[in-house]
Amino acid sequence: MLPDDGQRVARPRSMIVSSRHFRCLLVLIALPFLLGAKSNGAKEQVICREGFLEIVSPDQLGVDDCKQVAKMTMAAWNFDLKQMEWNRSINMNNPLTLRVISIESMRTRHRGVLAFAMAGGNLLVVSTAVLRDSFANGTLAHELGHIQAYRALGEFSKKGSVPHYFLEGHGLSMGRSYRDHLRVANHRYDISMAKAFAKLSGNEAKIILTTDENYYKKDGKKDPKKNFRMEAMGVFFVEYLRVRSGIPDAIYRMGRVFELVGRGRTYESAFKQTYGVSVNQVISEITAFMARTQSDPAERLRKTRYERLL
Repeated sequence: MLPDDGQRVARPRSMIVSSRHFRCLLVLIALPFLLGAKSNGAKEQVICREGFLEIVSPDQLGVDDCKQVAKMTMAAWNFDLKQMEWNRSINMNNPLTLRVISIESMRTRHRGVLAFAMAGGNLLVVSTAVLRDSFANGTLAHELGHIQAYRALGEFSKKGSVPHYFLEGHGLSMGRSYRDHLRVANHRYDISMAKAFAKLSGNEAKIILTTDENYYKKDGKKDPKKNFRMEAMGVFFVEYLRVRSGIPDAIYRMGRVFELVGRGRTYESAFKQTYGVSVNQVISEITAFMARTQSDPAERLRKTRYERLL
């Protein structure tokens, strides 16, 4: 539990050791693949399992590909666990269904994405494209970051208790961190993010950070362009906390916000306790900063992880 005054405190060594011990156990107790033909509906089969992962597919997924997807998923999962050090009272090992669909199916049903997580933290859908593109490792870390956040939120994960910009800021930051960790050379997506940062106005930043879903939905449907700018604002929100607010462990602290909201606190209350400043004050500061740097993108991105990508 963080102090009510929100002041930054050192994490107890005992907590760090226990969380590391937990992560080691997670890897050690991962069960061997159990290959089988268990039916999961008329069109899906369980192809393989690893630990709490159950990999299914409505398409033709070979055993070797199943093993590879499972291995990639567990690696990204463990990376996220290490970064976030979730409270041990949260059961992160609840069963997780990984539904693998063909590139064609994903393109038809969910155009423009490699993977997506369902609120509640029990289902992750991925395209077989993850088998071909190293960039997709970051996508897995991003979506698994959502799964872990949903599990920390518990019953509040489906109630809109945390704004989308905060959820996406966390997920995308985890994805970027994992790609950097793996030294993935493909930075096209990061460049597109940097360009989006540079174009956002102070007024648009305020709208995104104060209206959330109403910003990027039209007639009940998601507007892809506005949704991308919302996601970009979410990432910049995290970068602002790290760089301008002087909170280098801003991503780690996001986990504490999810945990507090999962215990029944409001997002605003959890944010204030965790960061020592109200979210409204941060929004006000970012809005002013975006307005002030509208014609100076280099200054806007200075010292962030995106400053050399414009």
